[in-house]
Amino acid sequence: MPEIAADPELTLTSSQMQSNRWYHEQEKLKMFPAFALVGANGQIKAAEGALDTQYNNTYGLRIALENYPYALPKVFPKGWTVAPGVLHKFPDGSICIMKCGQWQQYFTVALVVAKAAIWLGKYEIWKRNGHRWPGLEQQH
Repeated sequence: MPEIAADPELTLTSSQMQSNRWYHEQEKLKMFPAFALVGANGQIKAAEGALDTQYNNTYGLRIALENYPYALPKVFPKGWTVAPGVLHKFPDGSICIMKCGQWQQYFTVALVVAKAAIWLGKYEIWKRNGHRWPGLEQQH
């Protein structure tokens, strides 16, 4: 399975992972000011926000952080529905930004947002070009 290349601005160092990870996550997430970490009872449960695309559409997203950072977060549409026939989504309705086995604990919520932005850009092209997914993709 190919490794995911990640900009160092969107990853954590081992010392950042071990010392107040949520502080460092919040700092990285500032790259996407429309997103915020949300929680309940003192625990971070998700990140929510919206992304604008090249076609001037805005898509709300909820990033569920169950078992984070040990498992790939799930990225769900918020306030919209993925068009039928899209191959790059999971059966639970979340979008596929990478395979679960490619997730690394040093990846950040900000990296997930960046990968979701790439997915949305491809999704908009897919909707306009006869449902052919543009660019590189991995088989499911």
